[in-house]
Amino acid sequence: MRLNKTVISAFIIVTFLIAMYGSRILSGIIIIPFSSDYFKIAYFYTWWLAPVIILTGFLFGFRNITKEMCLTKGFFTGLVFSGITVLPMLISSAFAGKVNPDFSLSSLIHKTLAAGFMEEIFFRGFLFGLLFRKAGWGFIPASILGALIFGLGHIYQGSSIAEILAVFLITAIGAVWFAWLFIEWNENLWVPIFLHIFMNLSWVLFDVSSNAVGGIYTNIFRAVTIASTIVITIYFNKKSGLRIKKNNLLINNNAA
Repeated sequence: MRLNKTVISAFIIVTFLIAMYGSRILSGIIIIPFSSDYFKIAYFYTWWLAPVIILTGFLFGFRNITKEMCLTKGFFTGLVFSGITVLPMLISSAFAGKVNPDFSLSSLIHKTLAAGFMEEIFFRGFLFGLLFRKAGWGFIPASILGALIFGLGHIYQGSSIAEILAVFLITAIGAVWFAWLFIEWNENLWVPIFLHIFMNLSWVLFDVSSNAVGGIYTNIFRAVTIASTIVITIYFNKKSGLRIKKNNLLINNNAA
């Protein structure tokens, strides 16, 4: 079935909103008991994953879901690139902080593996990725829409207006950065997935900050990580040129 890009955009955004807020709406109507943290994590992320799978399969074929989520290539590239660039954060967190006393296997799964993987699938692979790659949105509107929602989804970490604003700005800018890396590494979603996982690990494993804002010391090494990813990415694309250009900033006429 052939759908125009406006209809595809509407499907993507509505499905995203259903997945994002469906569990919250349902929990206000029905109290769902969870026998363990693992079931709670699985339930929460099923709300994200199921609608994404259904719509992506409906639009592009169920056999093409992993392909359209850009998960079929570049696993080891993403792993090695992210491991190298996040290493300064991990080392600095180990020296600046202490092992988190509240650390547990469930928090490791939830806040690092599950959060890093699912947030990138949901925000970058699905919302940003399909709007930019398939619906013809330019990089700026597609990435900013995801960044605004991504930033708002993290403001619970702030305890004051200043902290809320700082958390929002940091996570929103991070969302645009992840989206840029995703496209520049030949639409390889494993790059932001592993970056997200390893960066979260440096925060979860070592007690360096209670939220995404962090302190001066941790932010210095976070800046080193971010700068290194940008420099390496530009160098990686030196011969072929960057994929995000003037002609796809506002509208992507090359969308498939």
